[in-house]
Amino acid sequence: MTAHRRGPLLVGGLLFVLGIAMLLVRGIANLVSVDWLVDQLGHDYLVIAGFGLVALFLALLVILARSLYGFEQATPPTAESVPTGVPLGAQIDHVVEQGLHPYEHVTGRSRATVRDRLRQTAIETVRRVDGCSSAAARAAVSAGEWTDDQAAAAFLADEGPAPLAQRLRDALPRGSRFQDRTARAVTAILERDEQGGDR
Repeated sequence: MTAHRRGPLLVGGLLFVLGIAMLLVRGIANLVSVDWLVDQLGHDYLVIAGFGLVALFLALLVILARSLYGFEQATPPTAESVPTGVPLGAQIDHVVEQGLHPYEHVTGRSRATVRDRLRQTAIETVRRVDGCSSAAARAAVSAGEWTDDQAAAAFLADEGPAPLAQRLRDALPRGSRFQDRTARAVTAILERDEQGGDR
């Protein structure tokens, strides 16, 4: 707490304590009596006007202090940032149109991200179209029973990562089947989704 805030709080606290003491102890009220001031000025209205002038002067001091020190405002919360990176839909579109880099085949992370996203989309599509539970939809996708396209069904059936030998083969020039399987899985999911729209 700054010094220009401690002063008014201290004065206000002392006045509050003095007011409570005047209510509880009669002798203190006699000590702060303004009768002598009324006798000096000749009228009680002049005493009230004097208190008003003092209050106005104090208010002007507060305004002056505020203008010199400025207002302390609360720090606003940090605005939410937009997540950076490539959206998964855009990543799948990129795989369908251009395929993956050989390094991405070898490491397997991008492959797993694309395949897991397609697998989850297929499960959600089957659940919505068939009106079944998520567990039943997951079982249908794992068994390859959700589409007539055997390549798409096999591509999304296994939950684990592709074997290293397959990833190395896909990393060879024109050796990748991942791009074709991704495109066929996307087509199969869209066809399954259209079945739900026809109902």
